[in-house]
Amino acid sequence: MMKIYKRLYYNLYCIWLKKNDESENAHINAVITITFSLYVNIMNVLLIIFLMNKKDMLDLPELDSNVMLFIGVFLVAVGIFNYVLLGRKEQHNKIIEEFESEKDNKDGLYFTLLYILISFGMPFFILFF
Repeated sequence: MMKIYKRLYYNLYCIWLKKNDESENAHINAVITITFSLYVNIMNVLLIIFLMNKKDMLDLPELDSNVMLFIGVFLVAVGIFNYVLLGRKEQHNKIIEEFESEKDNKDGLYFTLLYILISFGMPFFILFF
């Protein structure tokens, strides 16, 4: 499972590396992209649970400040965890070395793009259909 996570990071890094104006920040942008896709996937799971229980999104109770604080701390912690796990220089270099030899693998790039498209498209699909 961790190899898939690292592969996703590597593919996102390669995508960001191709942008001329973002090449020096490609590793940070890859971490941010993974973190936001993780946030969206957590939201997707909650949306599917609401859909299965036939709950209306508009009838949900308001969140109190403690819950909102917990959610904020959780989201920041996930971002920091992703950076420590993937974006630090030592970890980043190990991941690059691990997958550099498989650079010609275009299937991984297509699956990464498909994953991002599905991750960010699913909430719209659930909400509108």
